[in-house]
Amino acid sequence: MFQTNAHIARRRGTNGTDRGEYLRQLVQEYEATKDLDSRQQILANLANFAYDPINYDWLWQLNVVELFLNAITENDPLLKEFGMGGLANVCLESRHHSHIVSEPYYIRAIMACILEDSPSCTDNTIVNAMTTLMFLITPESQSSMLNSRLKSCV
Repeated sequence: MFQTNAHIARRRGTNGTDRGEYLRQLVQEYEATKDLDSRQQILANLANFAYDPINYDWLWQLNVVELFLNAITENDPLLKEFGMGGLANVCLESRHHSHIVSEPYYIRAIMACILEDSPSCTDNTIVNAMTTLMFLITPESQSSMLNSRLKSCV
């Protein structure tokens, strides 16, 4: 369900934490903690917030897209899965879309989630990677994204 600012304000109440502040705290905690379970949980929460367009401005300001992009290169299957899920959720928003396609490295990292024969890529990671590429592809990028190796995998 997509939320409105009024709905968020009602849920927060008068003494609750502002949504932007809460997301900032999550990002800071993710960056500060070394505990894998905590990092997984925080990244999963951020990916869930990325589902609702009302959060796009806050996520953009906090550069959460970089957390997602970095996570998909991790060896941990859940960090990779949640990072890829977050990318799938934000990649249709124009700023996030432009940022992701601005660097060929990012596209290669997403493609690697499909092409790798690795236990670190869960089924959800692969499906989200395919979804993300589908959302990112344009007529201009089609030939570079849909290479023969990727075509043979799907």
